[in-house]
Amino acid sequence: MNWPANITRPIPIFSARPAAGYSAWSRCPWNIFGGRSKGQGATGWTAWKSGPRGCAADAGNGRMTNRMASKPSARFRRFAAVLLLGIIGWAFAACTPASAKITVAASILPLGDFCQKIGGNHIEVKVLLPPGASPHVFEPLPTTVAEATKARVFVYVGAGLDPWAARLLKAQRTPGQVVVEAVAGIPLLRDVGGHDHDSPAPGGHEEGESHGHEPGNPHVWLDPVLAQDICRRIAQALVQVDPAPKPDYEQNLAHYLLELQELDRDIRRTVAGLRHKDYICFHPAFAYFARRYGLKEVGVIEASPGREPSPGHLQTIIDTIKKTGVKAVFAEPQLNPRVAEIIAREAGIKVLFLDPLGGRPPYGSDYIKLMRHNLAVLSQALQ
Repeated sequence: MNWPANITRPIPIFSARPAAGYSAWSRCPWNIFGGRSKGQGATGWTAWKSGPRGCAADAGNGRMTNRMASKPSARFRRFAAVLLLGIIGWAFAACTPASAKITVAASILPLGDFCQKIGGNHIEVKVLLPPGASPHVFEPLPTTVAEATKARVFVYVGAGLDPWAARLLKAQRTPGQVVVEAVAGIPLLRDVGGHDHDSPAPGGHEEGESHGHEPGNPHVWLDPVLAQDICRRIAQALVQVDPAPKPDYEQNLAHYLLELQELDRDIRRTVAGLRHKDYICFHPAFAYFARRYGLKEVGVIEASPGREPSPGHLQTIIDTIKKTGVKAVFAEPQLNPRVAEIIAREAGIKVLFLDPLGGRPPYGSDYIKLMRHNLAVLSQALQ
């Protein structure tokens, strides 16, 4: 664009050096709210060509001279005021402490997702078990211990599934920390001997140190109906430590319970249409799911992770597969599938994966997406 000789043309205000035809940038005092500066105004970089109405370096001795002959325009003053208010607002937002959110520690991803869905923007969730790890054999790092220690709310499964979490609570529990044990108040299914999942384990449950499930099967979160009970207790814990946003917690809980109820209905509808109900699993993680929806666990390869099955037990599993017509063995992505693959090869069936913990594509850390994925895998095997 050709500018008339009597019009001063602007240059880019953030240019690193003067553009062609400009004498220099100069740092000239001026008052952004009007009036010529007398030393007390703000200091800014001029953006005008050296001339009758600009700031420029004196060509003779390099001194900076101020030749601003008129007050800033009203439009400029409005712009400067808005800009200043924006900067102040940004500064206040940037200085807002992150500690305004309460910290919640969860031992596994599904429990962490429950917390996040209920707590929303009021909480920061730290999931202690890394994706892909098994809670049965996990040992926390010092950083994990620190995160658990400073959490206002600590949510874990219990009943021996995450014994490291129980140890953390005993050794490092912070005064005032509220603890939610997922299995609390839920009659646990038997998880010993013949894998009888039709009756509660005797004597309830205790915090265990073993990698087994001696108190009973702890995988209660994989039943969407029991998951609703866990979510209600998480909401109560959040309100206890942070009562101000109670209406938000209650609203988030109500909304999420509706989603879980819809998931429950969809699973019932899908399972009702399946031809087969029997299945073989590597590890009895889906016992509560099976009981809720009328499936039958006819064989378990490993009652507890790391407990190698005997050759006789493997042969029994193979015979059961041939007798019942089971089409697949269900393994878990967190556990070594080698034994499941051997059985599947001997029986002439395939290995499919049911994920009790999440953290993998396409469902990530979302519990409902995880359960819908597992439902699709079950449907594929039991049609």
